[in-house]
Amino acid sequence: MPKKRRNNKKLHAAQSTQAALARKSVVPTQPAAPKATVHLPTKVWWFLISLFTVLTLWSYWPTFLWMEDQWRNEPDYSHGYIVIPLAMVLIYLRRDSFPVASITVGWAGLGLMVSAMALRIVGRFAYMDFLDGWSIVPWLAGVTWLLAGRKVMWWALPAIAFLVMLTPMPYRAESLLSFKLQGVATMLSAGLLQTLGFAAIPDGNTIWLGEQQLMVEEACSGLRIFMGMVAMGFFFAVLSNRTWLDRLIVVASCFPIAIIVNVLRVTGTGLAYHLFSPRWAHYAHDLLGILMIGAGAGLLFAVKRYWEELYRPLEIAMIQRRLATKV
Repeated sequence: MPKKRRNNKKLHAAQSTQAALARKSVVPTQPAAPKATVHLPTKVWWFLISLFTVLTLWSYWPTFLWMEDQWRNEPDYSHGYIVIPLAMVLIYLRRDSFPVASITVGWAGLGLMVSAMALRIVGRFAYMDFLDGWSIVPWLAGVTWLLAGRKVMWWALPAIAFLVMLTPMPYRAESLLSFKLQGVATMLSAGLLQTLGFAAIPDGNTIWLGEQQLMVEEACSGLRIFMGMVAMGFFFAVLSNRTWLDRLIVVASCFPIAIIVNVLRVTGTGLAYHLFSPRWAHYAHDLLGILMIGAGAGLLFAVKRYWEELYRPLEIAMIQRRLATKV
């Protein structure tokens, strides 16, 4: 018994010593100083927004005129008229996630604005008008960052990046892509016509359908459908609330869908010229061009819905219920 009491006293003394040392080692810490942020008065904020809007329109007005001329005269870029309205629709549909509490002045936005100006200078001296058009994206992103902060810039970035569709592709890239699409459309359309029982022979960018010659011209390469599919795919991906992988799947599906839709268009046009008079075949050609845009949008939406139904994210409540039943 005496030995046990002595051990208890030693244990109690050791614990008391450790507690005293712990109290001495505790140094009161001060809370970290909050980051310095600059909040503009509402009137000043709206004044700066108006100022930068006027400045942007004045600076980019010649660029807008050049792009509008391309939209009007190049059928492959006629979608440019609806790009800005669609970007505004993106802003409206994502309004619930707007970070209102994060509106601050972000001086780092000046870096993006300077990079946009440098891009314009390079485009002017190198005679690359597309660089002038692309510079709109970093310019607007920089202005948004400067006036509203980094979080608001990231929130608005999908709509800002969508404005890339305003600018026509570089000439070399456009020519190469159009030539490749012509060849693919010719080969696959001839194969589909052969599958349907017609004597179709591909020859370069020409399909010999019996004694008739069907020219797959540059306007029928599918570049217009391709650009429209990319725009719609980006639009659907931004509005999706799934992971980045799911969004990437939607955008990647635009490429095969554009090819399939254009092959159906060329095949239908060949059948129309083979079965009907040239006058009615010409009407069918124009009608198929309109219908295939809707068909492409429908296929893209079907792929999106199928992928979302195929891989459904498990809800937290469902996981909690399953864990509770296992316990």
